[in-house]
Amino acid sequence: MTRRLVLLALLACCAGCGTIASPNAAAGPWDPVVGVVADRLATADTVAASKYVSKAGVEDPARERVVLDAAAAAGSTRRLDPAEVAAVVGDQIAASKVVQYGLLEDWTDRPATAPTTPPDLAAVRTTLDAVTPRLVDTLASAQPARTDPVCRGEVTSAAVRVAAARSLDSLHRRGLERAVRSFCP
Repeated sequence: MTRRLVLLALLACCAGCGTIASPNAAAGPWDPVVGVVADRLATADTVAASKYVSKAGVEDPARERVVLDAAAAAGSTRRLDPAEVAAVVGDQIAASKVVQYGLLEDWTDRPATAPTTPPDLAAVRTTLDAVTPRLVDTLASAQPARTDPVCRGEVTSAAVRVAAARSLDSLHRRGLERAVRSFCP
């Protein structure tokens, strides 16, 4: 909660500071990475719908382990630290859960808005399996920016731009905020 308040305060303070929080600013080194993260996060709605209809739990440790292991292995092939890649992908999983839990709560409170037919979760997993290598590739491209002293500001700027470009609502913005936590050391 404190980290979120600090990030929101930073965004508020920097709203008039030029590029840091301007959704119209030029793309930086993190925009492609954040774009892929937003692509991955977009699947959370379908996953939540499937879990709502099937009454399945959000937590799936076995599936998460498969995803994290695959990401770490893919990171190794790109000469990235497997533990760092796993941390980034772990944040993607956590971000998806932020959205899933938010949607499930909303649907529980307002059942008339809830899905009634289950979407195909296998198709979503295929999408997620395709997004992970793209995420690793964009992380490799952005690797030099990780140690830049302005890394966090650039990541925040990229998140603001991507959220604005995709018209993300507050729930998905919270998910995106969670997804980018471990981009910078």
